[in-house]
Amino acid sequence: MNDVAKYLYHKFSSKQRKWYPFIAVYYLTYACDFKCSYCSDGKGEPYYKLHSPIVPAESVISAVKAIRRNTSVMTLTGGEPLLHPDFGKIITEIGNMQFKNLLLTTNGYYFENYIDEISKSVDTLIFSLDSLNPQKSDKLYGMPNGTFDIIMGNILKADKLPNKKYQILISSVVTPDNISDLYEVYKFSKAHNFGFAASPQLVGVDPQEKLWDNHEYKEFFDYLISEKKSNKNIYGTKKYLSFMGNLTNFDCAPFTMLVVSPDGEVYYPCLEIGNLVGNIKDFNNIHEMKQLGLEKFGAPPACANQCHSACALTFSLLLGKG
Repeated sequence: MNDVAKYLYHKFSSKQRKWYPFIAVYYLTYACDFKCSYCSDGKGEPYYKLHSPIVPAESVISAVKAIRRNTSVMTLTGGEPLLHPDFGKIITEIGNMQFKNLLLTTNGYYFENYIDEISKSVDTLIFSLDSLNPQKSDKLYGMPNGTFDIIMGNILKADKLPNKKYQILISSVVTPDNISDLYEVYKFSKAHNFGFAASPQLVGVDPQEKLWDNHEYKEFFDYLISEKKSNKNIYGTKKYLSFMGNLTNFDCAPFTMLVVSPDGEVYYPCLEIGNLVGNIKDFNNIHEMKQLGLEKFGAPPACANQCHSACALTFSLLLGKG
């Protein structure tokens, strides 16, 4: 089913018995050697504390092939995906699957190790960057001094690489402590013609409590809205940025996404709620998985405070659920 048909299904179908994702998010590994203070799963557990066995490359490829049958857009993420020992082989194999858009998120520290494979396979290369202050960044990363310098060097190498396939996007997490830094991160992104995306720090599924009614936080997103007039590389519509800035509730549409764990287990209805409905490699199609999820866990709950994440908000607004 193409994206237009998926949109019409999600927008107008009353039964919603099938699962038609616009995008898949595959967690290649939960492993990460950084200890970013804001980074956690939907239950608030830091990724560096999560148990993450190494899934063999063959099993990873099998899971991604099953994902590819259901969507043409996938984000490969973690943890830190470049920590997988077979990352080079995996990204090359996935690059051959002809995703319409293959996105890769990374902290950037190990980018140089796989620069050739990434440049030939990835369409959107997403670097996490939350400050241009080296000391502050290293502290945010929970890493030794000099870590930021390596990451910044790799971002600049990624930008200058000839014949690269990817577009670069800088992704920033807005915390109570780095709001003033993000103006410079944005200006850096703009100067290099990178995409720029910002989202609030989440604690579990809720925005960090000090962001609520925070004038500086809202002012930053108002600034991005004003910049949107001249810079189309800012991620999201003005309405999207307003919802992020005001932390406005919205009606979630979790089945516009497909979220898969490293070993192929599918989250129902979403990562944040965390129910595992089965392994994507064991089912003929994900419609069967949705039916099983409905029977086992029931319909998705009407959450009190929806997660202000990029995918969740984007698709909800697209479907007029804001």
